[in-house]
Order: sequence, then structure tokens, then C-alpha cells
Amino acid sequence: MAQQTVTDQKLNELSGYKYRHVTVNADSLDNKIPIIVGLHWRGSTPDEFGKFLKDLKSPVRLILLQGQYPDDEANHSFFKIVPTDYYTLPTDEKMKILLQEGEKLSEFIKAITHKYKPIKKPVIIGASQGGDLSYVIGIRYNNLVSLSCPLLATIDNRIVKPLSKKLQRQISEIEVFHGIADKIVLIDTVKQHVQVLRDSKFKVDLHSYKDNTHSISNKMMTEFTELIDRHLIN
Repeated sequence: MAQQTVTDQKLNELSGYKYRHVTVNADSLDNKIPIIVGLHWRGSTPDEFGKFLKDLKSPVRLILLQGQYPDDEANHSFFKIVPTDYYTLPTDEKMKILLQEGEKLSEFIKAITHKYKPIKKPVIIGASQGGDLSYVIGIRYNNLVSLSCPLLATIDNRIVKPLSKKLQRQISEIEVFHGIADKIVLIDTVKQHVQVLRDSKFKVDLHSYKDNTHSISNKMMTEFTELIDRHLIN
């Protein structure tokens, strides 16, 4: 079936965020279709990240968030750049901000889930800093989503807390996608994240790509698209 999309012309607003609303292979009035929350990278837009979800085959509602902090006239980020760039801050301060932004995002996910009442819990996927927040949701707010897909992302391992046996039965999946040639977030760092998560009883897999730098290749896009499609129909 050819993909059919309906895109709201203006950004919507909810719970402190602006977002692009796109329905794919579905009636936009159907509240039961699954939701994918998409988070762009630093200095980007919802529409730019949305291009990497263009090949989904499932009926789905794309909720493509815009970062709350202006980067320039057209682009935004999910962490503050001014007056001090988030990436230049000491590690402890960065972790504090990461958790604060994750908490704000969790409130948005609650609100968007309440608004549309999808048939299953949302999927969250993000690239680079959007992937960092996808990690946070998958780790600290895993009851709100059914799947988290961090792309090109990193976290502070201290945010990972071991799961109780009860939570182990309820936990969402975390599927990590990363380039082996990434010089911004080294693959060895990502392997450490994955091991810490596994040691804490999370369901996590790492998909690595030999020639990928800090970017989304066609192969990576194909594989996370197919994985999400499989997840949505199960």
C-alpha cells in the first residue's frame, strides 16, 4: 500500500512543547492508532527529523517535537545553548539538566497519550540530543512508552537504577542505534551504556554500523523503520 500522509500545516502546542502532527496510513481522527514521538538533533526542526520516518508502513501518528530552546531563527535544541552551552557544563550539572528535561518530556508524553488514547503506549525515537532524551524516557519513565530508540546518543550512566523484579516484567524495550565511526559519541561509550543497562535488568539491544559517523545512514534508517513497524503490529 502506498504511504498516505496528512500533515498539520501549523505546529501544535501541548504541555509546553510545540510539535508537528503527521498521520501516516490512517485517518487523523482515529484515536486508536499508535503514536511515535520523534526528537530532532541540536539545531534542527521537527520536519527535518520527520524525513527519517518517511518509510513507515504501519498506520501511525507522528508527533515530531520542536526543541524548546532557539538555536537560530529557524532551528531549535532540547538543551539551552545560551547564555551557557549545555555541552560545556560540568558533568554533574549536565546530568541535572538532562533529568530535568527528561521530566518535562515525560509530562508531554502523558499529555499526548491522554489526548489521543492510542491502542498501545507510544514509541519514542530521537537523534543525538533527542536520542539522549529518548534514553532518559526509556530508563526513568519506561512505564510511559513501549519502545525507546536512541540514535547517535549518550547518557550519564549514573541515571540508571537497577529494576525490581516487578518492573522487569513491565519494562519497555530500548533499541540503541549507533555508528562505529562516530567521533562525537564513541562506540565504546555506548557499549558501556548498554552493559550498565543490561546489568540493571533492562531489555536493551545495540545495533551498530561500521562506516557510520555521527549521522543516520540509509541502512540505519531502514533497520529502525522495520523494527518499529514490527513492534507496532505485535
